[in-house]
Amino acid sequence: MKDHLPSEPLSTEQAELLSQLIAAERSRLQTQVDGLRRTFDELVAAADLEPPDDEHDPDGTTAYERAQVTSLRASSDRTIAQLDDALLRLHQGRYGRCVRCGAPVPFDRLVAVLGTDRCVRCAAGRA
Repeated sequence: MKDHLPSEPLSTEQAELLSQLIAAERSRLQTQVDGLRRTFDELVAAADLEPPDDEHDPDGTTAYERAQVTSLRASSDRTIAQLDDALLRLHQGRYGRCVRCGAPVPFDRLVAVLGTDRCVRCAAGRA
């Protein structure tokens, strides 16, 4: 499989491009998390303003919206953590190697799946 062919370490240009792409994606996700945090706070505030009734949100809309926002935020937080780890590994010269099998990860995959830490084979569970 292509992922397991010998590969040169990342060039300076490749490392710089990856650093820029990862930082830009991290910034985009952080903006998204900030927006989700505001949305959650607005949902809570709106629920506090509505008078209580005997039905207590009979269709579950409020709970569903809160759960959805919480889930999206948790997913973004996990991705930010993966990107932070990728930047650390990049600066340490360890980025671009599969953390599971040690094989080189092709540059195209590193660009396409920012923050990836596994080759295609290991990511697919075939190793």
